[in-house]
Amino acid sequence: MSVRKMVVALALLALTGCSAEQPAVVPVAATVAAPNGVDVLYAQMMVVHHAQAVQLSRILLAKRDVPERVANIAGFIAQDQQREIDETNAWLVAWGRPAADPADPVIQQMHGGDAAAHGMLGADQLREVEDAAPARATELFLRQMIAHHTGAITMSRSVLEDGGNVYIRDLAAHVINEQTAENTAMRALLSPPRG
Repeated sequence: MSVRKMVVALALLALTGCSAEQPAVVPVAATVAAPNGVDVLYAQMMVVHHAQAVQLSRILLAKRDVPERVANIAGFIAQDQQREIDETNAWLVAWGRPAADPADPVIQQMHGGDAAAHGMLGADQLREVEDAAPARATELFLRQMIAHHTGAITMSRSVLEDGGNVYIRDLAAHVINEQTAENTAMRALLSPPRG
Protein backbone atom coordinates (compact mmCIF):
# COMPACT_ATOMS: atom_id res chain seq x y z
CA MET A 1 0.00 0.00 0.00
CA SER A 2 1.46 3.34 -0.96
CA VAL A 3 2.03 5.98 1.69
CA ARG A 4 -0.65 8.13 0.05
CA LYS A 5 -3.19 5.29 0.26
CA MET A 6 -2.35 4.71 3.93
CA VAL A 7 -2.81 8.40 4.73
CA VAL A 8 -6.16 8.45 2.92
CA ALA A 9 -7.29 5.28 4.73
CA LEU A 10 -6.33 6.74 8.10
CA ALA A 11 -8.08 10.01 7.26
CA LEU A 12 -11.25 8.11 6.34
CA LEU A 13 -11.11 6.26 9.64
CA ALA A 14 -10.88 9.57 11.43
CA LEU A 15 -13.88 10.95 9.54
CA THR A 16 -16.14 7.91 9.95
CA GLY A 17 -17.15 7.98 13.56
CA CYS A 18 -14.01 7.98 15.61
CA SER A 19 -14.69 10.34 18.49
CA ALA A 20 -12.09 12.64 19.94
CA GLU A 21 -12.48 10.91 23.31
CA GLN A 22 -11.80 7.39 22.03
CA PRO A 23 -9.79 7.47 18.82
CA ALA A 24 -9.74 4.22 16.92
CA VAL A 25 -6.28 2.75 16.71
CA VAL A 26 -5.96 0.42 13.75
CA PRO A 27 -2.44 -0.86 13.18
CA VAL A 28 -1.68 -0.73 9.47
CA ALA A 29 -0.03 -4.16 9.61
CA ALA A 30 -3.30 -5.63 10.94
CA THR A 31 -5.17 -4.47 7.82
CA VAL A 32 -2.59 -5.59 5.25
CA ALA A 33 -1.41 -9.14 4.60
CA ALA A 34 2.15 -9.62 5.74
CA PRO A 35 4.51 -10.37 2.88
CA ASN A 36 5.35 -13.97 2.16
CA GLY A 37 8.74 -15.18 0.94
CA VAL A 38 7.76 -14.67 -2.71
CA ASP A 39 6.83 -11.03 -2.01
CA VAL A 40 10.15 -10.31 -0.30
CA LEU A 41 12.22 -12.07 -2.97
CA TYR A 42 10.39 -10.19 -5.74
CA ALA A 43 10.98 -6.87 -3.96
CA GLN A 44 14.70 -7.55 -3.55
CA MET A 45 15.11 -8.77 -7.12
CA MET A 46 13.12 -5.86 -8.54
CA VAL A 47 15.35 -3.34 -6.74
CA VAL A 48 18.37 -4.87 -8.51
CA HIS A 49 16.50 -5.12 -11.81
CA HIS A 50 15.33 -1.50 -11.66
CA ALA A 51 18.80 -0.33 -10.65
CA GLN A 52 20.21 -1.79 -13.85
CA ALA A 53 17.51 -0.07 -15.94
CA VAL A 54 18.39 3.22 -14.24
CA GLN A 55 22.09 2.59 -14.95
CA LEU A 56 21.47 1.78 -18.63
CA SER A 57 19.26 4.87 -19.02
CA ARG A 58 21.88 7.14 -17.44
CA ILE A 59 24.59 5.71 -19.72
CA LEU A 60 22.51 6.71 -22.74
CA LEU A 61 21.54 10.10 -21.30
CA ALA A 62 25.23 10.97 -20.81
CA LYS A 63 25.70 10.93 -24.59
CA ARG A 64 25.14 13.83 -26.94
CA ASP A 65 23.00 13.62 -30.06
CA VAL A 66 20.62 10.97 -28.75
CA PRO A 67 17.21 11.38 -30.45
CA GLU A 68 14.85 13.37 -28.25
CA ARG A 69 12.13 10.71 -28.09
CA VAL A 70 14.61 8.07 -26.97
CA ALA A 71 16.16 10.44 -24.43
CA ASN A 72 12.68 11.18 -23.07
CA ILE A 73 11.98 7.46 -22.61
CA ALA A 74 15.37 6.94 -20.94
CA GLY A 75 14.77 9.92 -18.65
CA PHE A 76 11.35 8.64 -17.65
CA ILE A 77 12.67 5.13 -16.97
CA ALA A 78 15.51 6.50 -14.84
CA GLN A 79 13.15 8.67 -12.78
CA ASP A 80 10.23 6.24 -12.45
CA GLN A 81 12.32 3.20 -11.61
CA GLN A 82 14.48 5.10 -9.11
CA ARG A 83 11.24 6.14 -7.38
CA GLU A 84 10.14 2.51 -7.29
CA ILE A 85 13.53 1.45 -5.87
CA ASP A 86 13.16 3.98 -3.06
CA GLU A 87 9.55 2.98 -2.33
CA THR A 88 10.31 -0.75 -2.43
CA ASN A 89 13.27 -0.37 -0.08
CA ALA A 90 11.06 1.66 2.28
CA TRP A 91 8.49 -1.17 2.09
CA LEU A 92 11.17 -3.77 2.93
CA VAL A 93 12.32 -1.73 5.94
CA ALA A 94 8.72 -1.20 7.11
CA TRP A 95 8.30 -4.99 7.19
CA GLY A 96 11.51 -5.48 9.19
CA ARG A 97 13.73 -6.46 6.27
CA PRO A 98 16.94 -4.72 5.25
CA ALA A 99 16.83 -2.44 2.24
CA ALA A 100 18.18 -4.15 -0.87
CA ASP A 101 21.52 -2.77 -2.02
CA PRO A 102 21.83 -3.27 -5.80
CA ALA A 103 25.63 -3.30 -5.45
CA ASP A 104 25.56 -6.21 -2.98
CA PRO A 105 26.83 -9.33 -4.83
CA VAL A 106 24.51 -11.55 -2.78
CA ILE A 107 21.48 -9.50 -3.88
CA GLN A 108 22.77 -9.47 -7.47
CA GLN A 109 22.98 -13.27 -7.46
CA MET A 110 19.28 -13.62 -6.62
CA HIS A 111 18.53 -13.69 -10.34
CA GLY A 112 20.93 -16.66 -10.51
CA GLY A 113 20.64 -18.80 -13.61
CA ASP A 114 17.52 -16.86 -14.61
CA ALA A 115 19.41 -13.58 -15.05
CA ALA A 116 19.20 -13.66 -18.86
CA ALA A 117 15.57 -14.80 -18.75
CA HIS A 118 14.85 -11.87 -16.44
CA GLY A 119 16.44 -9.52 -18.97
CA MET A 120 19.47 -8.76 -16.81
CA LEU A 121 22.42 -7.48 -18.83
CA GLY A 122 26.02 -8.50 -18.48
CA ALA A 123 28.74 -5.96 -17.75
CA ASP A 124 29.96 -6.31 -21.35
CA GLN A 125 26.53 -5.32 -22.69
CA LEU A 126 26.45 -2.19 -20.53
CA ARG A 127 30.00 -1.35 -21.60
CA GLU A 128 29.02 -1.78 -25.26
CA VAL A 129 26.37 0.93 -24.90
CA GLU A 130 28.80 3.14 -23.01
CA ASP A 131 31.50 2.81 -25.70
CA ALA A 132 29.20 3.12 -28.73
CA ALA A 133 28.65 6.21 -30.83
CA PRO A 134 25.26 7.87 -30.17
CA ALA A 135 23.37 6.25 -33.08
CA ARG A 136 24.59 2.74 -32.23
CA ALA A 137 24.15 3.35 -28.49
CA THR A 138 20.55 4.41 -29.13
CA GLU A 139 19.77 1.19 -31.00
CA LEU A 140 21.51 -0.94 -28.36
CA PHE A 141 19.66 0.88 -25.59
CA LEU A 142 16.27 0.26 -27.20
CA ARG A 143 16.94 -3.44 -27.89
CA GLN A 144 18.47 -4.10 -24.47
CA MET A 145 15.78 -2.17 -22.58
CA ILE A 146 13.02 -4.06 -24.40
CA ALA A 147 14.61 -7.36 -23.32
CA HIS A 148 15.13 -5.99 -19.82
CA HIS A 149 11.49 -4.89 -19.54
CA THR A 150 10.28 -8.23 -20.92
CA GLY A 151 12.12 -9.97 -18.08
CA ALA A 152 10.54 -7.65 -15.50
CA ILE A 153 7.09 -8.32 -16.96
CA THR A 154 7.67 -12.07 -16.70
CA MET A 155 8.81 -11.74 -13.07
CA SER A 156 5.81 -9.56 -12.26
CA ARG A 157 3.29 -11.97 -13.77
CA SER A 158 4.83 -14.73 -11.69
CA VAL A 159 4.50 -12.80 -8.41
CA LEU A 160 0.86 -12.07 -9.16
CA GLU A 161 0.29 -15.83 -9.00
CA ASP A 162 2.13 -16.45 -5.73
CA GLY A 163 2.55 -13.12 -3.92
CA GLY A 164 0.07 -12.01 -1.31
CA ASN A 165 0.97 -8.50 -0.15
CA VAL A 166 -1.06 -5.64 -1.63
CA TYR A 167 1.96 -3.36 -2.21
CA ILE A 168 3.79 -6.07 -4.14
CA ARG A 169 0.70 -6.93 -6.17
CA ASP A 170 0.21 -3.22 -7.00
CA LEU A 171 3.89 -2.85 -7.91
CA ALA A 172 3.78 -5.93 -10.14
CA ALA A 173 0.65 -4.68 -11.93
CA HIS A 174 2.29 -1.28 -12.43
CA VAL A 175 5.46 -2.89 -13.84
CA ILE A 176 3.40 -4.97 -16.27
CA ASN A 177 1.33 -2.01 -17.49
CA GLU A 178 4.08 0.60 -17.58
CA GLN A 179 6.78 -1.53 -19.13
CA THR A 180 4.45 -3.10 -21.71
CA ALA A 181 3.58 0.44 -22.87
CA GLU A 182 7.25 1.45 -22.90
CA ASN A 183 8.15 -1.65 -24.94
CA THR A 184 5.48 -0.75 -27.49
CA ALA A 185 6.92 2.77 -27.78
CA MET A 186 10.51 1.51 -28.04
CA ARG A 187 9.64 -1.10 -30.67
CA ALA A 188 8.00 1.63 -32.74
CA LEU A 189 11.22 3.65 -32.56
CA LEU A 190 13.19 0.66 -33.84
CA SER A 191 10.83 0.03 -36.76
CA PRO A 192 11.52 1.95 -39.96
CA PRO A 193 8.68 4.31 -40.98
CA ARG A 194 6.31 2.84 -43.57
CA GLY A 195 5.50 4.49 -46.87
